[in-house]
Amino acid sequence: MKKLFAAIFGSSKNTETIVDGAVNGIDKLFYTDEEKAEGMEKMRDWYLRYLEASQPQNLARRFISVLIVGLFVLLILAAVIAWPFMPYYSEFIFMVIEDNVATPFAIIMGFYFAAHIARQLPRKKGSND
Repeated sequence: MKKLFAAIFGSSKNTETIVDGAVNGIDKLFYTDEEKAEGMEKMRDWYLRYLEASQPQNLARRFISVLIVGLFVLLILAAVIAWPFMPYYSEFIFMVIEDNVATPFAIIMGFYFAAHIARQLPRKKGSND
């Protein structure tokens, strides 16, 4: 029998390689809980490394967000205060807010708060964690 396999596949080293490949291929067909746990561990490690690598950018992100939100609040206050005295100026400020400030403000608020809101939403049972 060994001679038959040797004749078909060549040396015993080739036979071992083929058998190992077949076993590994069959093993990869099934994703066990242990493999899922290892995968999640690798994802967590990657995420922690990402957070550590992007740490210097947090200051710049916060500065930009404070700048845009401060501008939004300042313009709203100016428009509300100017309304009784100069309604045309107040309308101009609201136009500037609508055309130039509202979209960046919404993007920044979504960037900072959408992830927190999404984490608090109830998950369906049976979803992957």
